[in-house]
Amino acid sequence: MGLSLFVAACGGGSDDVGLGGGDGGGDDNGGEISLGGDIPDYFPSDFYLPEGMTVKGVSRSGEAISLTGTFESGDIEAIQADMIAGLQAAGYELLSNDQLAAFVKNGVGRVRVRTSEFLGELTVSVDIDTWTDQQLDELRALFVEDTIVSGRATAVVGGETYEAEGECRLNGANRSFYADDVTITLQIDETRDPTVVYADVTTPDGIVFLTEYDADLSYESADSQLSASGDMVENYNEAAGTVSFSITATCDV
Repeated sequence: MGLSLFVAACGGGSDDVGLGGGDGGGDDNGGEISLGGDIPDYFPSDFYLPEGMTVKGVSRSGEAISLTGTFESGDIEAIQADMIAGLQAAGYELLSNDQLAAFVKNGVGRVRVRTSEFLGELTVSVDIDTWTDQQLDELRALFVEDTIVSGRATAVVGGETYEAEGECRLNGANRSFYADDVTITLQIDETRDPTVVYADVTTPDGIVFLTEYDADLSYESADSQLSASGDMVENYNEAAGTVSFSITATCDV
């Protein structure tokens, strides 16, 4: 039975890990390849290597690092459990473990491991993308489920006040309010650099005011309350110019 998994593993490698003999060199694209032998310095020194695994090769090309290893015998599920335990003990974060398991660690990057069985040989293929901590935070945010709670918002646009009931969607540093009748929207995503702030207000007579992409807006964001202020424009009416606004949304957390 074949099984594939993505897994980031870290921790003290076993002394029983086999290292096949081989020579290192370069590839045609300027990368580095090590076939067996000692694991190169560019591979994370604390990476967890299960007992009984023979490293066949390690390579690096740009920001990508790969390792391939094999087992003479064993059980895929047992190898999976061993690697997950090793990486979590070493501080790797499990993002997903539904056939495709993904892990990240600041200072290392995104690490994926594919474990498969072919013609009786168990093979582990490790892929490391040396992403920045910011990129990893953005990836983490994709795996955090939204917390949805009731909320209410007050918007002041051009001196006119509007109120609406709705819901707040809270996802770490990414928070939003959406009115049930779609009259007020406020989105503040601090996981992006720079922070993304967007707002729109629809008046009772159907006029839509919204913030422009590059607008210079003031904002505050917390799970209990988020707010923004600055200038909006009337949708499809550039001649109307800008109008000042403020929105405050309160969330029932």
